[in-house]
Amino acid sequence: MSKKKDYKKIIGFWVAVFLVGGLAGVFFSRSFLPWLTSFAPFNKVAWLGNVNDSTTIINKTEKIYVSEDTAYQSAINKISNAVVSLRVERAGRVPIENSGFILTSDGLIATANFTLAKGAKILVWRDGQEYEAQMVKQDETNNLALVKITANNLPIADFAGGKSFSLGERVVLVGAAKIGKILAEFTNTGVIKTLVPELSFSFTESPLADGAA
Repeated sequence: MSKKKDYKKIIGFWVAVFLVGGLAGVFFSRSFLPWLTSFAPFNKVAWLGNVNDSTTIINKTEKIYVSEDTAYQSAINKISNAVVSLRVERAGRVPIENSGFILTSDGLIATANFTLAKGAKILVWRDGQEYEAQMVKQDETNNLALVKITANNLPIADFAGGKSFSLGERVVLVGAAKIGKILAEFTNTGVIKTLVPELSFSFTESPLADGAA
């Protein structure tokens, strides 16, 4: 029994030592040293003067979480004003509808080449107005075509370089179709399936997406 009591006394002693030592250290650094520096010659000791200058800096960190829906809406809003509807008319043929994007503020538009036959009449619809477009260039290899309308100060679409894409990255398709006198916009989502040798996208099905550029 005496040994157990001795152990308890020893443990209690060292606990008391640590507590007293800790409190003494706090008192010494926070109260005694600052008080001591108010007297000569201690007020000329540099490291003692720094005791009063101790400052605790707390950096505030904010985290902003953006939902996938919000990101899609933001991307769509950035490009929707630059989306147009195209109508290709040929004699004796059913008109073909398609979508396009305005590339320059003076009316250069990119669209899919498969709908544009030589000699066809190309009509562009945007913002309640119809324009007749002229063919500028066709690229059958990449299925792209450039047409031009006479207009100024048009909103343009921004495009990222191929190196900025990542495999599996989610992308958004935006298109437009003229229904009566209304320009109906539509969207679709997908993922990047391949990067080499060229980009390949996979989109979910949409009733209007067949006319997307």
